[in-house]
Amino acid sequence: MNAMQQVIAVRVSGRLHTIMLPPRCPACGAAASVTLRVERVFVREHRRRGVMSDSARSVMTFHIASIDVPFCTACAARHMAERAAADPTPSPLRAIAVMYGVVALVALVVALVFALFVWNEIAGGWRPAMTLATSIAAGCVVLGGWLIVQAVNAWRASMTPPPTSVTAMFDFGDRQSRRFEPEWREYRLHNPEYARAFVQANAARLWEDAGLQATRAARLRRVAGSLRVAAAAVLIVVFVLLALQAGVP
Repeated sequence: MNAMQQVIAVRVSGRLHTIMLPPRCPACGAAASVTLRVERVFVREHRRRGVMSDSARSVMTFHIASIDVPFCTACAARHMAERAAADPTPSPLRAIAVMYGVVALVALVVALVFALFVWNEIAGGWRPAMTLATSIAAGCVVLGGWLIVQAVNAWRASMTPPPTSVTAMFDFGDRQSRRFEPEWREYRLHNPEYARAFVQANAARLWEDAGLQATRAARLRRVAGSLRVAAAAVLIVVFVLLALQAGVP
C-alpha cells in the first residue's frame, strides 16, 4: 500500500490548539514521549472585483499555524537529524515581504507629509483642505500598518522550515468555515492506528458536511439571504414612496 493510500483525512471543528492529541506517535504509532512543533504556512487569496472593470483583483496574505504534537523518541531523533542535514534554501516569500515593507514605508512617508501640512497650517484655522489632508494621512497610516503586519507574516513564513518526513505524518489544512459555521480543519494522518485514536479522542467534534452543525448553518445562511432580499425590497419601496411624495406639490 503506497503513501497516498495511507492518508486518512479527518475533519474536526474547533481551534487548532483545542484538539485532543492521543499519546501516540503519529509517525509509527508507538508511545509518545517527545513534543515537536509542527508548523504549516498557508496562503490566503482575497479576490475582489474592480470598481471600474470586471477583472478580478487578488491580494495574498500569509498565515502560520503551529501545534505541539507528541512523537516517540526515535522519530523525534530522526526529525532532528533531517532538520540538521537540510540545506537552507532562500525562500521567494522574502521578496514579497520586502515588497510589502517598501510599500508600507511609502504609505507612512505620505502620511507624515500630510500630517506635517496639517500641523503647519492649523494655526491659521481649520480649512476644508486640512480635512482632506487629515483623511489621507489617516488612511495611509492604516494602510501602512496593515502592510507592516503582512510583511512580518511573509517574513515569518519565509523562515518557517518545510516539514520533515516525520512531522509530515501529522498534517493539517488551513482553517475552514462558512458563515454561521464554527472553525474547522482537515487533519491528514498517515498512520492508521494513530488515526483511529485521533478520531476517538475528537469524536464529539468531528465535522461532517451533512451533520447537525453544518445543516443548521446552511439554514441560517438561507434565512439571512432572504432577509437581505426583503430589506432591499423595503428600501426600494421607501425610496420610491419618498420620490413620489417629493414630486407632489
